[in-house]
Amino acid sequence: MKKLLVRRLGVASVAKFVGVAQAIWAFIAGFFAMFGGIASVATHDEWDWATKVGASIAVALVALIVVPLVAFLVGWVYGAIVSLIANLFLHTSKGIEIDVEEAK
Repeated sequence: MKKLLVRRLGVASVAKFVGVAQAIWAFIAGFFAMFGGIASVATHDEWDWATKVGASIAVALVALIVVPLVAFLVGWVYGAIVSLIANLFLHTSKGIEIDVEEAK
């Protein structure tokens, strides 16, 4: 077994990782929420069919594109803040030892 010592986290790297993870979760949640939104639009009695189609497309675009983009931005900021704070702790504690093993 090999020991590694982590002394610093890459802020941009951690921020990107957390942002992408958040965007994936938001896409999955948006996919399921899209069906509820489309069902809500379809049952709206006061709209004609063209308005319902347009609103359904808007709901789908928001759920599948806008929500994951916002989640990525929030996750990126969160990852950057957490990695900056973690770097302060890593600096004062002289790092973290990690045991790693090479795959055979």
